[in-house]
Amino acid sequence: MRNEVAPLFAAGGALASALPHYEARLGQTRLAAAVAETIESEGHLVAEAGTGTGKSLAYLLPALASGRRIVVATATKALQEQLLLNDVPAAEAALGRPVRCAVLKGRQNYLCRKSLKGLEILPGAGPALFRTAEDASEFERLRAWVDATESGDRAELEFEPSPSLWGELSVGGDRCTGRRCPVVGDCFSERARRVASDADLVIANHALYLADVAIRSKTDGAGILPDHDAVIFDEAHRLEDAAAAWFGGRVSLGRLRVLARDAERACREAAAEPPKRLFAELDRIGSLVVGELEPSSGRQRLTAGALAPVIDAALVLADALGELACVLRGLGEEPDAVARRSLVVADDLEACLTIDDPDRVSWAEPGSLAWAPVDVAPILRKELWDRPMAAVLVSATLDRNVVACRLGLADAPALVVESPFDYEARTLLYAPRGLPEAREPGAYDRIAEEVAALCRLSRGRALVLTSSYRALDALVDRVARTLDFPVYCQGDAPRERLLERFRDEVDSVLFATQTFWQGVDVRGESLSLVVIDKLPFAAPGDPLTEARCERIARDGRDWFADYSLPAAVLQLRQGFGRLIRSHGDRGVVAILDPRLHTRAYGRQFLAALPPCPVVEDVRAVAAFFEEEVVRMSA
Repeated sequence: MRNEVAPLFAAGGALASALPHYEARLGQTRLAAAVAETIESEGHLVAEAGTGTGKSLAYLLPALASGRRIVVATATKALQEQLLLNDVPAAEAALGRPVRCAVLKGRQNYLCRKSLKGLEILPGAGPALFRTAEDASEFERLRAWVDATESGDRAELEFEPSPSLWGELSVGGDRCTGRRCPVVGDCFSERARRVASDADLVIANHALYLADVAIRSKTDGAGILPDHDAVIFDEAHRLEDAAAAWFGGRVSLGRLRVLARDAERACREAAAEPPKRLFAELDRIGSLVVGELEPSSGRQRLTAGALAPVIDAALVLADALGELACVLRGLGEEPDAVARRSLVVADDLEACLTIDDPDRVSWAEPGSLAWAPVDVAPILRKELWDRPMAAVLVSATLDRNVVACRLGLADAPALVVESPFDYEARTLLYAPRGLPEAREPGAYDRIAEEVAALCRLSRGRALVLTSSYRALDALVDRVARTLDFPVYCQGDAPRERLLERFRDEVDSVLFATQTFWQGVDVRGESLSLVVIDKLPFAAPGDPLTEARCERIARDGRDWFADYSLPAAVLQLRQGFGRLIRSHGDRGVVAILDPRLHTRAYGRQFLAALPPCPVVEDVRAVAAFFEEEVVRMSA
């Protein structure tokens, strides 16, 4: 099959006929050949494909040409949309045949008809009783969509519903009774799964794929996804954190309250007396335990000292969950399903309280307690990599050693394909020396001045990436009022709507953090400047990062060199990669962290970035943008 795929990518080949501006790229052809060989041999492949390689088509064409059923799992919805709207149609044209393709999302993304019925908000029904007046008001904005939607997918919405409202309206992974549901025939989620069962290509996300892995490991049978012959993990640099989240657990006040409401509803439907005492205990004791442990923001690791004041109450809460399961069991299918959920919550609570297990870590965050495995490699080896199935991991930034150690693929062949973009000619890296480090008093006043000055030089058209939400707020507060350009901030609207506005208003400035460091594809003039406030080391004291570093130290290795630094380098490469998205793009990346020059590890960050001129004087940035004005007016 490898020889059959190569001609598709040749100059004058099928892909060139399908895409008007196609350019044959050696790296794309190499990646396609490696993917074809991996699928044919049911092996594994770890591939780093630089921005502009055309990696999506490089794996789609050989995957679809193989005649096997393929699942592509991504980390972001943006990439799913790109695949569905752009890359799959191009692959169909190149192959000369239609492709049966389906996008499948987690159940919580879909409107639940049973929840609507329970809340008495089916089309034409009376007003619902919501927990807050804000949710009731917000639902009025949703009513027309609820009545008209054919997919039930919340991605259709123009605004982001509150978590509490959507929690009432959505399917919910742990609330769904699947084919036992009385309205399963009209279920939006089940309809999406039926479509996927007939597809040649299923596009999912990492979380859904890992949920499928977990269910198959427990049931030794059917999972969420249809049976398939190969999986391709795009944006694979994010797979470790997705696996840690999925194979861990969480106990939140919201989860306890939803459990109690569903239990009460199930009892009434079964004509049984609801155990109101237990419902009150879940709310009261859950609020006590979580309220005592939760920090005002961020994550805080659970320790023996932190747990001591609430351990007795937490054990009472676990007993109440077990008692609720006993009360519900045997009353019918729906009560039995809620009983199983109650026991799962009790197990997660016990895991959160078990702080002496070196293989997992527990923490508190606003509104919830959580736990996760420290090392996901053994789980992935056992439940995924040892299956007789092809697996391809691909990303623009993928450190082979990191994959081997932390994802458990030490023996997988590796491929590195360099980006075809001319960074030397089209990119300038601005790294000033004189700025304070972000942790110094008053640092963000000075950093804000620099950000504002750079945005004026670029005439807006800027993406400002911060290292935390606190830094995001600090910069927006200081910079927005000083600029004459439209300013957008993460959280103002759903991610994709925000990016649409940023693309459309060419002179706008977007401030963002976390997920915007990756998966953002803004081509052309709308993005000519990327500003990064500081080197993206994980927050000190983050429980999962801390536990991983402790494990590395116990193994006699250097936690900074083996974990913290490589993770930060990959994140910086992701942020840098937001700038140049096509051959016609050009612009400036500004990294406002003096540690690039003052610390020895600064050289490793610089060496990991694409080769381009590095300047320390802002006048060089001004000259770059002045040259652009002259070039555009010529």
